[in-house]
Amino acid sequence: MLKETCPYFNQCGGCVWQDLSEQEYIQKKENFVKNAFRDVNLEITLSPMILIPTGTRRRASFSFNGNHFGFNGQKSHQIIDIATCPLLTPPINQALPFLKKVIAQLKSSGDVFVLATEMGLDVHIKDKKVYPHLQEIELLNTLSQYTIIARVMYNNTPIFQKTPLSASADAFMQPSLEGEQTLIQQVLENIGPAKTALDLFCGKGTFTIPLLNKGLKVKGYDSSPSVLALQENGEQRDLFRNPLTPEEFEKIDLVVLDPARAGAL
Repeated sequence: MLKETCPYFNQCGGCVWQDLSEQEYIQKKENFVKNAFRDVNLEITLSPMILIPTGTRRRASFSFNGNHFGFNGQKSHQIIDIATCPLLTPPINQALPFLKKVIAQLKSSGDVFVLATEMGLDVHIKDKKVYPHLQEIELLNTLSQYTIIARVMYNNTPIFQKTPLSASADAFMQPSLEGEQTLIQQVLENIGPAKTALDLFCGKGTFTIPLLNKGLKVKGYDSSPSVLALQENGEQRDLFRNPLTPEEFEKIDLVVLDPARAGAL
């Protein structure tokens, strides 16, 4: 929870509960989970909520249109220009001024995906254009002077890359490293005697790799190309259009679902 209300609260569509106390916030979140189980006539007991500190969100997607750069407003496509976000990691907030300045010169509209990695920021800019022209390449190359930025891509075309990076900035990852580590710990503490596992919507292998390291036989599935990094332990597959068959669940001891509710459908 934020100690102080963000100046963009009630404008930006990112946060809607900043005006609640910590206890009120926890109660609302717990009720969401309990009510989901009550819908199928199940009463549950929840473990205490694990809260992740602010200023740790390592990925964000921004919208831009000409000189406007920020997050979409609540239930609208209006862009709320922001100078900083208290949820984001310091490196992302530090990069916002020069990102906004350079992207405004594209005179276009689209989205900017930013991921904070150990090697620096990974930035992927997407708009309606197919390939960058020379003037756009030269413009975006000016971002290379900032040591905080490790890579810039434009509509899937690499502009520059200073160091090897695995996942793309627009690939799904847990919002914070702290949250990811907490979820991994929760999964590993509850595998019991399982020997075989499926990791559905596995992404880059957030849970697949730790389960493999525990000695389980694991297969991960995801529609994103990032799953291919898992090699024989991963398969690119749209599970909504092509779900696993009952036969593929045979001899499987454990299934990891994330997202749990949407994935279970």
